[in-house]
Amino acid sequence: MTKGNMSQFLYSLTLVFVFLTSTNIQMTAATPSSYSQNHKMFVKTACNSTTYPDKCYKSLSTYSTAIKSDPIKLCTTALKLNVKSAKEATSVVAKLLKKSQKSAAGRKSKMVPETLILKDCLEEMEDTVVELKQAITEMKTLRAGDSIAEHITNVRTWVSSALTDEGTCKDGFEEVKVNKETKKTVTKVVQELATTTSNTLALITNLSY
Repeated sequence: MTKGNMSQFLYSLTLVFVFLTSTNIQMTAATPSSYSQNHKMFVKTACNSTTYPDKCYKSLSTYSTAIKSDPIKLCTTALKLNVKSAKEATSVVAKLLKKSQKSAAGRKSKMVPETLILKDCLEEMEDTVVELKQAITEMKTLRAGDSIAEHITNVRTWVSSALTDEGTCKDGFEEVKVNKETKKTVTKVVQELATTTSNTLALITNLSY
């Protein structure tokens, strides 16, 4: 091979290398975005089976990269967010109870109807937090491969119990006359929590095994 032909060969080889490298970079750059979209679509599809799909997707899509397309991670993430919401609701009710107890301090009976209802509601909220945490603990056993159906049933039971407790809290405010603002605040925060719990239960119910 002459020096001229050798130079031409090396030049052509360089062009091929640059082209392949450039193509590989483009493909590599596009891959994360593609995966991200697929993961978000997985979350969206799962949320479409819930009672409140828009709320479900809004809360979980942010975690789609971590969830990937794993239904167990999806449900576990939903449960963790659910616990956070339950703690926030518990905090709101606890503050209202403290305010009600302080207001009733100068009365003959410190346990006025509103205080009693708030006290009962707070207990329901605290139970909700415990039950949702139990559900998360149960979810961790699903990877083991033994009695998966039984574990999923247990998770559903814990979440269903939490939803029932939330409903019990709300019902209490329908049965007794209390301050309108107190009722409005509790109803709003507990209804918001119940919406989240309902979505979580739907996602868990759709787990296949």
